[in-house]
Amino acid sequence: MAVSASEFLRKGVGKTPSRIYLLHGKEEGQKRAVLQRLRDELVVDEFDRAHLDMQEIDLPTLLAEAMSIPAFSPRRVVMVRGVQHLKSAEVDTLLDFLPRLPDTTCLILYTHAESDEEERKGGTIPTKLLQAVEQLGTVIECKPLTASAFDSWLSAQLQAVGKQMTPDAQERFTFLTAASPAAAEAELQKLLLYTGERATIERADVEAVVSRTVEAQVFRLVDAIVQRDAAQAMRLLHDVLTAEGRAEAVVPRLMALIARQLRLLWQMRLLLELGESANEWFPTDPNLTELLRRQPYLKRSLSEQASRLSLADLQRAFERLHQADRELKGIESGESDPRRVLERLVVDLCVGE
Repeated sequence: MAVSASEFLRKGVGKTPSRIYLLHGKEEGQKRAVLQRLRDELVVDEFDRAHLDMQEIDLPTLLAEAMSIPAFSPRRVVMVRGVQHLKSAEVDTLLDFLPRLPDTTCLILYTHAESDEEERKGGTIPTKLLQAVEQLGTVIECKPLTASAFDSWLSAQLQAVGKQMTPDAQERFTFLTAASPAAAEAELQKLLLYTGERATIERADVEAVVSRTVEAQVFRLVDAIVQRDAAQAMRLLHDVLTAEGRAEAVVPRLMALIARQLRLLWQMRLLLELGESANEWFPTDPNLTELLRRQPYLKRSLSEQASRLSLADLQRAFERLHQADRELKGIESGESDPRRVLERLVVDLCVGE
């Protein structure tokens, strides 16, 4: 059986819990909520719960934990993170084992944060594992919310505490949190504390206390780049690098996000020039049509950014990104410090020549 995270959160595990659950998808907020619900409803004694990570253990350890008998509870709950890292042979072994899972074990498999890069490289959940769990248990899909679904989620959160947001504030809040409950939960709590007894949250409140997701920060960075404002772009880049930690870990992700934003602008540029017929040229990910279906409020700002760039500008930007990526990986000689590679890339993109 396969269900959405929203559906599962409405119904819970029910009278007869599945013996196997598999959670996957990119919406980490939903995933955390589902895991907490499973833990609350299935775990009787923490002594009979195991929490494993496939990047830290091997498959025999997982199987041994799943075969263990509970000591103080009706069932042993084994939670396994990062199952997208299972090798093909390990998946086959696991599939052979699942039908023999003891009745006293509840096995919860889930992915850690899934990325677009993993999806392109085939690093997400193997299809045969999904199909097996659909037959033997429950697959729970944690997909990014549509704009209307996020609005409904946000409205429910606000209604529960007797608050409301102005439309302008809600649009800004949605943008800054990338319409992700994972990012929005903590930011909403900050807003509630900040506004105190006031019933209505204004845009100024959102601007005052809500932190931007990295995606929102990169959007502002690319906006500065397309306006050829190198000083502002470097300030924004410095802010992101300072906030996110070690450059070695952050720079590859930032470059991937910049590339993603530019691919969206390329699609928007085609849309501006060719109209709806441009849709046939759009890649699967990122797909502008699908993005605007989920987050229609982005259309105006993406159109404004794309109108400042020609297709030739975008081609040069992609060439420069490719060069920076090769430098970062040591394939091409040049600057070896990740921070310097990214700084020079941002300046070059601002110059545009």
